[in-house]
Amino acid sequence: MSAPETAPIATAAGVRITGLRKSYGDNEVLKGIDLEVNPGQVVCLIGPSGSGKSTLLRCINLLEQPNGGTIEVAGFTATDPDVEVDDMRRHVGMVFQQFNLFPHLTVLGNCTVSQQKVLKRSKAEAQEVALRQLASVGLAELAGRFPGELSGGQQQRVAIARALSMDPQLMLFDEPTSALDPETVGDVLAIMRKLAQKGMTMIVVTHEMGFARDVADHVVFMDGGVVVEQGVSAQVIGNPQNVRTQDFLRRVLDPTHVEVYDD
Repeated sequence: MSAPETAPIATAAGVRITGLRKSYGDNEVLKGIDLEVNPGQVVCLIGPSGSGKSTLLRCINLLEQPNGGTIEVAGFTATDPDVEVDDMRRHVGMVFQQFNLFPHLTVLGNCTVSQQKVLKRSKAEAQEVALRQLASVGLAELAGRFPGELSGGQQQRVAIARALSMDPQLMLFDEPTSALDPETVGDVLAIMRKLAQKGMTMIVVTHEMGFARDVADHVVFMDGGVVVEQGVSAQVIGNPQNVRTQDFLRRVLDPTHVEVYDD
């Protein structure tokens, strides 16, 4: 299935992370991460379970509070104690593994509620934006249904449309295909490819190596809370230099290997 055309993207925003640290008690999950994402760039984070990929992503929009370092995103210093978190989050969309849709709201309601409450859009304007974004993911005809009536792939596409309805400058994807049946993964990845082509700045935690190789401008391999190797996708995935990267990719790309890597 080919993905529909996506709506125009808001002005792109970059990300700069310096010395980022995050601990849970005595467990240091992020150990001084440095990462820069240029406006319009697609960066994929890869690595084994427990490497800190999802934690890094959640720190960017302060769903997790860092213990050290700085994060600059969309013109805000997220780690500044005085940052207006809600204002910053208006510019950052996030798509989770488990969709996180409101089960009591219709598809349209899921895509309008934050627009009305956060962006203060009228009901009519919010619905117009939502329907445009639902059309961009091929689901406008399902606007009146509830999440429980949809497949997992459809729910994830609604989650993407909901995030896009807020006109984000940056999109964060945390393993967006990990909970999907194999036949629906392609639909979600196709929409993400279209977003990349439109110039959306994206940071994606994924184990879809084909997507990372073909779509990402930059791939970051993490292990043990540190960045082990990073560079252009063809280099990191096609010709990794670090033995840890080589071992990870060998196991992930081996079709007979059944271990699941999931943050």
